[in-house]
Amino acid sequence: MIFQATKNYQINILVTILFMGLVPLLSVSFVDIFWGFGVLTVGILHGANDLEIISKNYKGKFNRLYFKSILLYLAVVLLGAAFFFTLPGLALIIFVLFSSYHFGEQHWEDRLPMRPPHFIFYILYGAFIFFLMFCLQYEAVADVIEKISGYYIAYPFFLYILMTLGALLLMSMIFHPVLRQHFVKEVFLLILLGGIFYVGSLLFAFAFYFVVWHSIPSLKDQLKFLYGAMNLNSLVKYLKSSSLYWLASLVSLFMVYQYVDFEADYFMPLFFSFLAAITFPHTVVIGLMKHKNG
Repeated sequence: MIFQATKNYQINILVTILFMGLVPLLSVSFVDIFWGFGVLTVGILHGANDLEIISKNYKGKFNRLYFKSILLYLAVVLLGAAFFFTLPGLALIIFVLFSSYHFGEQHWEDRLPMRPPHFIFYILYGAFIFFLMFCLQYEAVADVIEKISGYYIAYPFFLYILMTLGALLLMSMIFHPVLRQHFVKEVFLLILLGGIFYVGSLLFAFAFYFVVWHSIPSLKDQLKFLYGAMNLNSLVKYLKSSSLYWLASLVSLFMVYQYVDFEADYFMPLFFSFLAAITFPHTVVIGLMKHKNG
């Protein structure tokens, strides 16, 4: 496991360095289309098998707990989407918190066991990633937040939160014996991610981290959980079982592209309601999967 994690880390580092040098040489539109495609394929795919994971958790699809879980899952999807239209500012904060936990959990759970005290560190790490991106892509981020919530947030707000998170992250990694072992490696990674977030657009910054550092590792974990191994055969099984949900998501996005006015005030709440509808229940399902594995 340690060797595998190290090998994956080295590959991801090389990919990060490659694109940090490559992106400034390419047009913004090409990079955004390429990585937008990555989100639509790998990104959405990694969250398309939640129902299969629920089935695995409850040892089958024909029992009361499974059906209750499906109903709860669908309720969270609908509530998450509605939340962005009724209380968009609060919903955005909750979305960032959920995503921060989910990103931190994925990155650290192999090295930092899933226990309640460690959940705070998961959020801390993921939130630092987000606010590093927010600071380096401030103008685009401020515009998105203003369209969603109606509030303009000045740059110092993001900077002070980033500095606070950075100080807490630094102290945690220095004083925690397990985290201290990974200190140099993680600092190097965060410096590289800062470079990635700086060289391209906001879409590229989010999509790159989401695909390379989150979705692909998550897919590997899901393959091992569902099929006991990570190989071509398990990948084919995964694609078959998730194809319906994946295609439904792509069709929904295509309909949005065809019929929604991207310049309208309601577009950003609609876009983030879609992300929230995926993120909120997916975070819970993956958390249950990792808890069972642990």
